[in-house]
Amino acid sequence: MTASLTCKKIFSLEAGHVYTWETAEGVTGNILIDPGGAVARPCTLDGIPLGDMLLDRNVGNVENPDRNLRLRRAFLIAASAIFQGLEMQGRLPEKITRTYW
Repeated sequence: MTASLTCKKIFSLEAGHVYTWETAEGVTGNILIDPGGAVARPCTLDGIPLGDMLLDRNVGNVENPDRNLRLRRAFLIAASAIFQGLEMQGRLPEKITRTYW
């Protein structure tokens, strides 16, 4: 089984950087990464945070996880890939494509 993830930065706001993401399973969404590159939150296409779920990279856990397991899993994978890109490049990447086996 192969799964993939694609994330693309669509714009930056004062509140942070907005990415759109999609998994091979067809789950899609948007994610807002704060200006410091430490906190990820689900958001609208315009960068408005949705719900209370967030992932703090410095703490390493998710607060207020979404009840939808597929959405929660996809959000964690997208946030993790973006944070890993930040660590590797020293800045938030413009685009990320990952394939998992």
